[in-house]
Amino acid sequence: MRPLDARHTRRAAAWCVLAIVLACLRPLPTPAETAAPGLEAYTARYQVSYRGLSGGYVESSLKPGSAPGIWLYATRAYPNFLGRMAVSAAAREHGTMQITGERVRPLEFEFNDGTAEEAKDVRLQFDWNANQVTGVADGKPFTYDVEPGTQDTASVQAAMLVELLAGRTPTGFAIVAGGRLRQYRYWSEGTARVTTPAGEYDTVVWASQRDGSSRVSRVWHAPALGFVPVQAVQYRKGKPEISMKLASLTPP
Repeated sequence: MRPLDARHTRRAAAWCVLAIVLACLRPLPTPAETAAPGLEAYTARYQVSYRGLSGGYVESSLKPGSAPGIWLYATRAYPNFLGRMAVSAAAREHGTMQITGERVRPLEFEFNDGTAEEAKDVRLQFDWNANQVTGVADGKPFTYDVEPGTQDTASVQAAMLVELLAGRTPTGFAIVAGGRLRQYRYWSEGTARVTTPAGEYDTVVWASQRDGSSRVSRVWHAPALGFVPVQAVQYRKGKPEISMKLASLTPP
């Protein structure tokens, strides 16, 4: 589950009742590169609410691509009746990345809001030979220099799983979100047992915050499920706004 900045909050809010919480010179993996130990494909569906009001569901999936080391992360909304007033059920988010035991490198990313208005869509391509990302957001093209380890809002979900599976302690990520390069701080908040529509889980709790933002996101990862998130809440000025709880988890 991604960190939610102001742009993604507005988009996610549109996916809840009135508003719902979702290559050039591409370096190819060598045969020696393998996915992070323990990383498995999954499809998770989350029950979403905004300030206590149900907005339907969001589905996220992680699965291998057609080439070794290539993985695909996708998110789509299943808004309920009220949610459909604000968001198209055809909205999609899709990321392609290269995953090894040591790193996640985003390659391509696309968000399509499901309407004919392309100005709201986002497209990214990463060139790791030049350490650059090029893209289009809000109808405007851009190019940024990026450091190794930079993620997009899809690949950061896989990056978090890779870090936790490897027993590492992430402290932050640079993330290209909505056409902007942003810095996010991550920290551990211990353990907790949580109840979701899919069942009860022992979890490790991780929080994140964008530099300069009043919003904090907390995500509950279940070690028994390969650290797949089972709950996430975004807080604004200490008050919960967007909540996601695991409803089902299946193979892709």
